[in-house]
Amino acid sequence: MAVAEAAAASASAPSYSPFRQTASQAVSNAGYVFDVVVSPLKDLVAAPTSAGAIHLFDASSLAGLGSLVVADDNRDALKQVIFDTANPSLVYAGSASGAVRLWDVRTGQLGLTFQCDKPVLSVAINSSQTMLAAGTELVGEDSEICIWDVRNHQTPAARFLECHSDDITQLRFHPSNPLAMISGSTDGLLCLYNLETLEEDDALYQVVKEDSISKIGFFGPQYEYIYCLTHMETFSLYKFLEGDKVFTFGDVRGEAPATKVDYLIDCAYDERGQRMFLVTGDQNGNMAILHVNLGHLDVVHTLNGGHRDIVRGAAWDLERGTLISGGEDGVVTLWQNS
Repeated sequence: MAVAEAAAASASAPSYSPFRQTASQAVSNAGYVFDVVVSPLKDLVAAPTSAGAIHLFDASSLAGLGSLVVADDNRDALKQVIFDTANPSLVYAGSASGAVRLWDVRTGQLGLTFQCDKPVLSVAINSSQTMLAAGTELVGEDSEICIWDVRNHQTPAARFLECHSDDITQLRFHPSNPLAMISGSTDGLLCLYNLETLEEDDALYQVVKEDSISKIGFFGPQYEYIYCLTHMETFSLYKFLEGDKVFTFGDVRGEAPATKVDYLIDCAYDERGQRMFLVTGDQNGNMAILHVNLGHLDVVHTLNGGHRDIVRGAAWDLERGTLISGGEDGVVTLWQNS
């Protein structure tokens, strides 16, 4: 598969039906919604909030399914939530206390606790359910990546202290290779790991210099590419195994004159069409979806009126034609374009 195909480098933008807003839920007393996370079965949506609760919704209708309070003060503020990839009723919640806790969202029961020494910012679990990783804030001179064997939650199997020199904002395991991981940090480094060994010097095999990193992820037919979004609103694509740069768009705010772009939210990959998309937003809560060509970005959707403030998270299910967004206005919105 050529790079141009995997990165959706077609001569013209694809044709998709417009989005329409079908449901919206205001989360009361929640502060802001800082992400929306869809379960592996795509039936459940978790919306973690700055007030320390995880609000649950039906993914097809946005009907409320209750909430789970997992942090009740600033010292234990909620930082990131991910679903367990094998059991969609379980979520891992990382917090400012340095704990990653396993919760059953159906029963509200607390399960295992994995403890770091520093506030946790990012969490990831691998495809084989054998490794859990957490990235922390910078405290003193150190930030760290803690890696646990999930069968032994008492003590991390490894602590990586030298890979990053600032907050570790993102961790991602490869979707099909359980021993491949990437990390991103506000120090501007994108790090690639082979976790066949848990010795830090040997596990880290490639470092890419970027700006302060906000989002990273895998894409491509075999997930052989990486995308990287930064707090400077730049956007780059890389080959995963080599770490070679495929293309960089620089500051995207000037790359899409057909719509207003103030910040980048995340990316979505269309596996059937092998096309890449970038989801962006403006200060008034409007969103735009840009089709990624290797040389330019084309606006294919605008989603207006669903939010009144910055959109923090967007999950687009291209197969079902739904997108769920959440933002600083404390609102979760369901959009449909099938």
